[in-house]
Amino acid sequence: MAEDITLVIRNGTVVDGTGGDPFEADVAVAGGRIVDIGTVSARGAEEIDARGKLVTPGFVDIHTHYDGQAVWDSHMAPSAWHGVTTAIMGNCGVGFAPCRPADREKLVELMEGVEDIPGPVMHEGLNWQWESFGEYLTALERKPRDIDVGALLPHAAVRVFVMGERAIRHEAATADDIAAMRAITADAMRRGAFGFSTSRTISHKSLKGDYTPTLQGP
Repeated sequence: MAEDITLVIRNGTVVDGTGGDPFEADVAVAGGRIVDIGTVSARGAEEIDARGKLVTPGFVDIHTHYDGQAVWDSHMAPSAWHGVTTAIMGNCGVGFAPCRPADREKLVELMEGVEDIPGPVMHEGLNWQWESFGEYLTALERKPRDIDVGALLPHAAVRVFVMGERAIRHEAATADDIAAMRAITADAMRRGAFGFSTSRTISHKSLKGDYTPTLQGP
């Protein structure tokens, strides 16, 4: 096993996430997995002296808005700077899939208003190689990045996809609309969505000042 160890982090203060007390230990990694925690006698291909530093599992950030950045950027800053190894995006019901070509501006304006991400940045970076949520996930898979990402299905995008301008005007969904949204949601879950997100807060508005399409329902 010694020759298989690619990394040993030595003498760090381990906080393992179980709720137990911190303890000093070495951590050995082989094949991308932790294989030993304790006193590691074998040498690794790489050695890091972590004395006086914390050694922890990667953090999972369950509320981010990297929906656009994850398309064009391999570096998920600032999360990657702070020990985050998995980020969940698509929160607050806003995102970019599913989306018809005619509705792209609507979703950009909503993201710009809700999350204050500059519209010109999104227009420049989004390549729109998708329409369905499953196609969006495929587009994400094509881009290598420094942390893992998971995507929630955003309610506003689903509502606009099904209802168009009626969603922007906050009209009530018909029975057919609801059935279509259910079908999109079920398909997204099968294709790898981490869940579903929505928003009912009046603080979420588009760049034009319109309330999010999910404010009222059904």
